[in-house]
Amino acid sequence: MKKLMLAGTVSLILAGCGSDSDDQSTGKVSLAMSDAPVDGLKQVCVAFDNITVHHTGGSEASWGTTSFAADQSSASCVPDGLSIPEDANGNPEFMVIDLLDYQGSDALQVLSDEVLLAGNYTQMRLSVLENGTYSDGTPYSHVVTETDAVEDIRVPSGELKLDGFTVEADSTQAYTIEFDLRKSMVLNANGYQLKPRGVRVVDNTAVATIDGTVGASLCSSDLSNAFVYVYSLANGGQFEDLGSDNEPLTSAPIDPVTGQYEIGYLPLDTYDLNLVCNGNEDDPEQSGDMLIIDTTLLDQVLGTDGLTVNF
Repeated sequence: MKKLMLAGTVSLILAGCGSDSDDQSTGKVSLAMSDAPVDGLKQVCVAFDNITVHHTGGSEASWGTTSFAADQSSASCVPDGLSIPEDANGNPEFMVIDLLDYQGSDALQVLSDEVLLAGNYTQMRLSVLENGTYSDGTPYSHVVTETDAVEDIRVPSGELKLDGFTVEADSTQAYTIEFDLRKSMVLNANGYQLKPRGVRVVDNTAVATIDGTVGASLCSSDLSNAFVYVYSLANGGQFEDLGSDNEPLTSAPIDPVTGQYEIGYLPLDTYDLNLVCNGNEDDPEQSGDMLIIDTTLLDQVLGTDGLTVNF
């Protein structure tokens, strides 16, 4: 049984306010995408051609590439000399994003000020192209490994079924789809699979960014495999590995040179943070790893740009 070395737990309270509305008039929604990184990959190119949302009243709304900021597709995801295929009207057939370009507090705007019926939406569905290739054979949705191998991405049923959200009447809401790739991108016998686990829809008005610095001495002077793990207070102090019943909400790598880390798009709540010195060994498809916790290394600092925590 492998061990995950953890040190330094600190509880953070991120709080804000919001409002609800039952008004059945319309509101506007903007949508962006961001990512928490994954181990062992240089690129994660996700191609998608439709976003659908389901209202509690039974109606649905959807957007295609004519509504997307398709000109913001990641050029690095398109093979040299080629372009995204177009339909009969000259519109791109999909938008493709390298999620690793948008980490921490960075995000890419995909939809802007789209009008929707006010009220609660139970589900958002993202249609991901798991089939189809460019003329040189590169899959539309693919990863590039650290050895420069290009592998396609499979998505169960071709859709990511995500959380619901709320649209308030006569106002504009901004949401971000946060891909926690250490949870959602897995490698198994079927290749690379992108799963909805760990993909969250967050309200931009009720999120925070946590950043900080970790001293290398806490991981025997080697931060190359170090991560900060973020746990919900609802875990009750049970700090377990990825794939377990009490897994972290999200995690972020620590820069091995500077010791810095950043965790973006965290819903306002109370969290526990832990330092994991060998997070590269944490398999998201396997639970039961032993966590060794040292709670004596705490130093909390409130920074001017948000909450900064230094271990």
